[in-house]
Amino acid sequence: MQRRLIWVTLFSVAIVVTALYHTTRKVHATPVQGCSVASLKGKYAYLRTGVNGTSVRAEMGIDVINGDGKRGIIRSTGSSVDSSYDWTDFPWPDGSYTVDPDCTGSFFEADGTKANNIIVLDGGKRFWVLTAGPAGQGKVISGEGTRLE
Repeated sequence: MQRRLIWVTLFSVAIVVTALYHTTRKVHATPVQGCSVASLKGKYAYLRTGVNGTSVRAEMGIDVINGDGKRGIIRSTGSSVDSSYDWTDFPWPDGSYTVDPDCTGSFFEADGTKANNIIVLDGGKRFWVLTAGPAGQGKVISGEGTRLE
């Protein structure tokens, strides 16, 4: 009886170890998929706040993202400690963006300078944004966009 119990235990352990080995391999071998530039498409309402140099800043607006890596017009209004501006259209000629399969990406200026890092959320219904300027610039601005359509 005791011998039989030992064999059943060893056999059970072998099955569990084999199953765990294959499960672990499968999880590590499967790349994260799900996002691309097409994930962001449409009109997004956004709000950004933070510090720009020595000034606190807030901005809200509508950002048009084309779904092909290109950005359209941004209509925004904003204020800071020492200034404000009313609704203004800012075209993004040749402004672009990237989105990697893990749903991280970036917004770029027309000259190719990275302006912001982004995370795409909810299949492209929302995104988070964080300013990605050079260190020592005194600029820390974060925000969130939500698709309107």
